[in-house]
Amino acid sequence: MEIKFLTKQATSTGMTPHPWPFTAGAVVTKPEKLIVLAGQVSYDRIGPNRKLVGGSDPAAQTRQVIENMKSLLAAEGATLADIVHMTVYLVDVASFAACGKIAQEYFGDPPPPMTLIGVKALAWPELLVEIQAMAVVKA
Repeated sequence: MEIKFLTKQATSTGMTPHPWPFTAGAVVTKPEKLIVLAGQVSYDRIGPNRKLVGGSDPAAQTRQVIENMKSLLAAEGATLADIVHMTVYLVDVASFAACGKIAQEYFGDPPPPMTLIGVKALAWPELLVEIQAMAVVKA
């Protein structure tokens, strides 16, 4: 399997560093196994006894979301490096840079392509960040 990340070229005006790591796209050749993660949020577990991690801090919620993603991927023999696309939903787009700083701790270079969507609310009022992702690994 081969993954090629598409990157934007700097223009004559230059490009400033982006607050959240991402590339413009990914091309996967002959994927063996596609892992699709539904929107992950910052609860510590699934079920009625779950607890929110991060409170009203979107960066702390982002950390828990990514940790949840790591756990799900590991169960399938994958890592965050195998992610080929993410969609990030933020209730407050002003928190983009703070959340992106957390993401930079987890994602290598090149980081996966990402789409950011600002939303009015997520499924539960305490949720501030949700991330959906796709990963590809050899079977």
